[in-house]
Amino acid sequence: MKSDTGLNGHVIIETYSASPTKRRSIWSGLLTPFVCTVLATFGIFGGISSLFVGLICVLIHGLVSHDRIFDQVGTVLLIVAIPMILIGSIFLDEIPGTK
Repeated sequence: MKSDTGLNGHVIIETYSASPTKRRSIWSGLLTPFVCTVLATFGIFGGISSLFVGLICVLIHGLVSHDRIFDQVGTVLLIVAIPMILIGSIFLDEIPGTK
């Protein structure tokens, strides 16, 4: 009266196009610590400066009547700032450090 729960001899094989160690070695070859540092710096500080410049453009648009350029530029800068900060933080995590 025991109930068997199992695979009954079936084997599940997972296949990938590239092994995780191979993918990791490709990334570690391309993303040296210097490259990660530069990309993280541009991402984080570029995103923060984009926020400030976008806010200034939106404020100028509010003061100047019939203006379209500052409105569009400010909107684009405010929208682009969040992905830039996120991408910069991803590269910041990729910098190898001492543990």
